[in-house]
Amino acid sequence: MRAPTRSALPAARPGLPKLLLIALHLLLSAATECSGPPTRVSVFGHKIPDTDAICSAMAYAWELESRGIPASAFRLGELNRETEYVLRTLNLETPPLLESVSAGDPVAVVDTNNPKELPDGMDRAVVHSIVDHHKLSGLITREPLEVDMRALCSTGSILYARAKAAGRTPPPHVAGLMLSCILSDSLVFRSPTTTALDRQFAEELALISGLEMQKHGDAMLDAKADIGHLSAKELIMMDSKVYTIGGLNMRISVLETTRPGAALAKRAALQDAMRQTAQEQGLDEVLLFVVDVLDESATFVSSSTRSAEMVGRAWGSAVGRSGTAKLPGVLSRKKQIVPALEAAADVAAERAEPAGSRRVQPAQMPRAAV
Repeated sequence: MRAPTRSALPAARPGLPKLLLIALHLLLSAATECSGPPTRVSVFGHKIPDTDAICSAMAYAWELESRGIPASAFRLGELNRETEYVLRTLNLETPPLLESVSAGDPVAVVDTNNPKELPDGMDRAVVHSIVDHHKLSGLITREPLEVDMRALCSTGSILYARAKAAGRTPPPHVAGLMLSCILSDSLVFRSPTTTALDRQFAEELALISGLEMQKHGDAMLDAKADIGHLSAKELIMMDSKVYTIGGLNMRISVLETTRPGAALAKRAALQDAMRQTAQEQGLDEVLLFVVDVLDESATFVSSSTRSAEMVGRAWGSAVGRSGTAKLPGVLSRKKQIVPALEAAADVAAERAEPAGSRRVQPAQMPRAAV
């Protein structure tokens, strides 16, 4: 170790030997050298990841690195064909799989704040930050943290807004990731979750990334519609989240596609897989909505009398003998499907309660993020 220079030493105080000051300085220097680099923050989205969960994790890792915070992106599951197409187009590697986190691990969460959608060990991790576009869903952290939640259609939109506010222009590949988040979650601007700001950001990101926006978005939808390699159970789990609605624990699965016929042709196998999934996972119901992106409608696929009754109450649409119901204009689980089911469950509960026993209810905690 190089001897300290005179200018590097703290000022001598009366009565404090100079040799003692030198010793203190050497000890502090050694401690700094031995402390090593700061621990990297692991950045990830939700389980059963979609394009926004993967691409926003990668984009947020870039932001943290730009701020001098070491960070690495991870995934909590296998990629769908749409996300594979995006990473292949941008010539980017797939983030490594993260199965659990350990006590004290620094983590950053994107595209969710629902503990059910996060890895094992989150209660012991140190959450550095959350960037999300869903409503609050009960994640409890050990320490104060940075949170950025906005009513935009994708987490990628929020990350681009943060970059603009900080005066950072994302490099083309990161701009491509952010653009892909917006195009995926907005169904190329068809979803009711889309805002004017999302459209503006997409146009700016297309210029930065060099991607032709409409062509890229159409190719993403086409890649997502490629489901021939998936089993019925894999289709059920491809884009699926668990909720508690009307006292029932249910998994609501959405299959967004430009070729709904390919999925509906497997209706009987899908219904069997839904019943099997409910039994294996201890759920009351599994609901499936096949979203026709081009027609801007959904077809509900029922696997039980109770789920058919729930959807019938929510939309006033009778489920046919085939166990399906066409729902015009329904595209979004977050904005349309879950709120409609929750509202119908609330109405049913009010009707079931005897008039004389009704009372003013206290404010309710937020329902699960959608």
